Amino acid sequence: MHPSDASFYARFPILSEAELFHYIEHYADYKVEAVHAAIAELHTRGVPVSPDTAAEIDRYFTRREQQLLRPFNLAPRYLRLLSYVLCTIGLCIAIVIYVTTSPPPPQPYDPFTSKKYLRDLEIYGGKINILAVELRQWFASLWHGKPLAYTIACLTLMLSSLLWFMGFPSASHHEPPADQPHAPSDPRS
Repeated sequence: MHPSDASFYARFPILSEAELFHYIEHYADYKVEAVHAAIAELHTRGVPVSPDTAAEIDRYFTRREQQLLRPFNLAPRYLRLLSYVLCTIGLCIAIVIYVTTSPPPPQPYDPFTSKKYLRDLEIYGGKINILAVELRQWFASLWHGKPLAYTIACLTLMLSSLLWFMGFPSASHHEPPADQPHAPSDPRS
């Protein structure tokens, strides 16, 4: 235990019950250790804390811990905002590339128009060799000229959709519901 932790926990026995209940009522404002220390201190004083309140506090801190384990450790609204920004920037870049790209120069010789070349490919590697060469050439063509604009637009839409769906479960609560009562201020009332 760190020396500052000892002074932190030494503070709780001298707090009044109202101050301890403040930790429990406003648990979203404190660290989990402080809230649990307040509950433990109330328990040692023989002051009951309702099981519903304790369960609600545990659910809140469990959700908060799960949110910290999310990718990028961002709140859902920030992931959605990031997806909008990424989509806007990516599509603008794709449009600029599409508009400013000049047509490719004509190629003087395409080996795939030659039956001898195709036959040689098939002899050395079979039909799968022809398919592999065509796939490699198609993939290489995606990164030049106007197809690059389409590629960037598609990748942008896929990535921004992924970020948006990761940020979609906005039902995760950051604050406890305001309409539900917490533990009473004075348990003897």
